[in-house]
Amino acid sequence: MYGYGDYYDERLTQIPYTDSSEELEDYRALVEIMLEDLAGIKGVGTEEGLFSKGLVISEAEMQEYFVNHPSVREKDFYFYILGDVVKQAIGHIESREESTSDNVFLPIRNIRKNFGLSDAWTVALVLAFLAHTNRGYERIYGFLQDDIESSEPTLGLAVSLCERAFYEDKLSASDILSDKSYLFGTLFMEEGINPVYPLRTKLILTGAALTYMNGNTTLFGYGAGIPYGLLCEYEDGKTPAFFEKEVKVLFNLIRHGDALPCLFVEGRDQDAIIHVAALAARANGKRFVTVSGESISTADEMECSGMVAFLSFYGHMEGITVMVTDVTDERLADESFTRILKRLIRTEGIAPFLFAGSDQTPERFKTGAATGTPVLHLQLPVPDVKVRTTIWDYFIKDAGLSKEKGFSSEEIADCYEVGYGVIKTAVSQAKLNMLANGVKKVNKDIVADALKGIGTVNFKGLAKEVRAVYTWEDLCIGDTERRVLQTACDRYKIKNRIGENWGITKKNAYGNGVSVLLYGPPGTGKTMSAQVVAREIGLPLYRVDTSQLFSKYIGETQKNLNAVFDEAEASNVILFFDEADALFSKRTDVESSNDRHANQEIAFLLQRIEEYKGMSLLATNFYSGFDQAFVRRITYAVRLEQPDYETRLSLWNNTLPEEVPKEKSIDYEFLAKNFELTGSNIKAILLSAAYMAGAEDGMLSMAHIVRAMKYEFDKLGMMPDSGKFGPYSVYLFG
Repeated sequence: MYGYGDYYDERLTQIPYTDSSEELEDYRALVEIMLEDLAGIKGVGTEEGLFSKGLVISEAEMQEYFVNHPSVREKDFYFYILGDVVKQAIGHIESREESTSDNVFLPIRNIRKNFGLSDAWTVALVLAFLAHTNRGYERIYGFLQDDIESSEPTLGLAVSLCERAFYEDKLSASDILSDKSYLFGTLFMEEGINPVYPLRTKLILTGAALTYMNGNTTLFGYGAGIPYGLLCEYEDGKTPAFFEKEVKVLFNLIRHGDALPCLFVEGRDQDAIIHVAALAARANGKRFVTVSGESISTADEMECSGMVAFLSFYGHMEGITVMVTDVTDERLADESFTRILKRLIRTEGIAPFLFAGSDQTPERFKTGAATGTPVLHLQLPVPDVKVRTTIWDYFIKDAGLSKEKGFSSEEIADCYEVGYGVIKTAVSQAKLNMLANGVKKVNKDIVADALKGIGTVNFKGLAKEVRAVYTWEDLCIGDTERRVLQTACDRYKIKNRIGENWGITKKNAYGNGVSVLLYGPPGTGKTMSAQVVAREIGLPLYRVDTSQLFSKYIGETQKNLNAVFDEAEASNVILFFDEADALFSKRTDVESSNDRHANQEIAFLLQRIEEYKGMSLLATNFYSGFDQAFVRRITYAVRLEQPDYETRLSLWNNTLPEEVPKEKSIDYEFLAKNFELTGSNIKAILLSAAYMAGAEDGMLSMAHIVRAMKYEFDKLGMMPDSGKFGPYSVYLFG
């Protein structure tokens, strides 16, 4: 056999490695010395030659076991020479590794250190890696294992090599069933394990280990074997800690991870939870990785095994903190999902294990049924208005945007009770919108549009969006009513800042929302007023479908109401209850179980609207039918009267857009003076008349308006008085 000097240059001993290839070549030489020795035992290079062309067993091996006396078996001269050569080789490698700076990437040194590998297990590691570097090793392994079709090295091959090479540190097949079993599924694929015949266990590197050995230190490098989207590393290291208190709490929990196996972080803003956990992990010197709960639900067994191996490998190598996001009770009810969770929790190298969800801590976590271990709880609240203002300012500045004069981050933060993730995404969307439209400076409307664009409102049929197209100029109501509506808008815009800074919120047992009751005869502008308020504040307006709310089944109505208010708070929208008298009617004397049930529903609705932190608008034609307990809890009430002459004149003049071609002879003063119509009547008449004119390819005239008025009266069941039309009555019969 060749000696130490044939494989190593003694002049390089204690000379630092310059890169990983030098380290690998030295380990390759170490293993080849051992392979050469074992090949000699099988008869390669001997006078006897090979005993069988079938590569079953050599004559030398037969003599080793059945010719020599037991006392001298495996004690030949070469055994001692091999041990000395291997000892010199390992000393050479360790000397060079120790003198090499930690800044030089040496994958085998790093793996030995972080996994605590012995010399024997290091030989097994290199054996497995060599099979990926040169196909010639496949034939060598097959020959030495008496199975030419067995291209992967086995634990038996590693044992044979190490039994001859090491005096004390020998690799035992029983190791895979004891303290080194975690190496399978981390360094080596657990699919290669043969529990019945351990020596037949195949040594196949996992995707993560192979990627790392090849010099790719990226956590998600090519060949890691992890499906796209299953895992995600959080890399944003420059964003400041907006949640300092929560970061400190998580920092301490991660720091003592061995004593804390699991933690559930509850919060609506998943981005904020990930942000906080990533900062806490980074402060502990760990990389932070998220696992999508949805991805786990759809992943197959092979993908999950790859994920576990990946996490365990990098958990040992670099230290990582793992968080499973989107955890819900529904997912925890799935047996395969909980089986994977338990497997992840038991993964070596990861502690603590974190979970995140928008709901409260699931019951299966509280009992430990879903994890096999207790799960602690931490809540991440929606940031207050001061923190939201800071977040808005940070991301606007970070995006390189300048503010339009009058734009206030405080006002945006006060009106939109959204979290870190929504703000971050909204600013990015606003920047794209500005570039697309050539806008130079950010303003409130741009932010509002961006927030609407990223919104995912889902009332499940219980409410529908109403486009807020009207402005204060379109709203023809009295000055007093206008001032009340403006006051309601102003209050909503500052409710958080004033409420917190002046201590008002502390004294308020309920929410700091704003509610406005709009009441008056039909057609007086209640719906238009709701749209104007929504546009002024800049929030989407959703009309609640009262027909879908109430159910004959006990408990269903409360469930529907909860769904509406919960979604409204989460989505930051304005609720509009049209024909609200159907909801808030007076409670009746209890004469039956139905009466009791109806009164309970009304009481529950009163409670929810009082606790609601947003804005709610209610419209009714019958104020007298309202429950007085509800009226007392309303923030503002606005009575919209039948329009007077001045208001009607303004409506006739301003309802249609300027683009509509009109004859100058239209007598708006005559129409306003002689017909006491509501705003909705006037709007319906003018729109109908405009389409008549368009169909005739002409200009809007008094003839079109009079004919449209006749149709409107017919619709309302009213007989038009031709005398009131004066000189224009001729158009009634045209």
